[in-house]
Amino acid sequence: VWRFCLRMLGDEQAAEEAAQDVLVRVYKARSRYQPSARFRTWLFRIATNHCINERQRAWRRREVGTPEGTAGLSRPSGHDPSADTQAAQLARAVQAALEQLPPRQRAAVVLARYEGCSMAAVAEALELPSTGAAKLLLHRARKNLERILEPYLQREDP
Repeated sequence: VWRFCLRMLGDEQAAEEAAQDVLVRVYKARSRYQPSARFRTWLFRIATNHCINERQRAWRRREVGTPEGTAGLSRPSGHDPSADTQAAQLARAVQAALEQLPPRQRAAVVLARYEGCSMAAVAEALELPSTGAAKLLLHRARKNLERILEPYLQREDP
């Protein structure tokens, strides 16, 4: 939950508070959980809604987190310091790009890519009508990420 909140909010302290809030909400809503649904999907639905609300509140206060607040997300390994620096720069660029996505697109990417959820789980967590809708949302998010990260993408000319 913390890792998901960190990817959604981009700030470690905000993610910690959000994760705690999500777990409290899960506890309070435990009687509404339907065993026929996957717990993980139900948990991510609550976390997604909470993080979207937190980002909207932060935007209103103009206190949205920065990529520098994502130190715990990616720790490149290796002995080449320049490779570590490049990997850290890329990780910050990806996080900054994620933060530029609309909230539902960001949530779809985080759920599918970082949390390993299936398209059905993404659709359910984001309350989408079908897996096709989840795929379309993820496709749009990837296209937006490609556009934002274009300077970092290395393409070889034929």
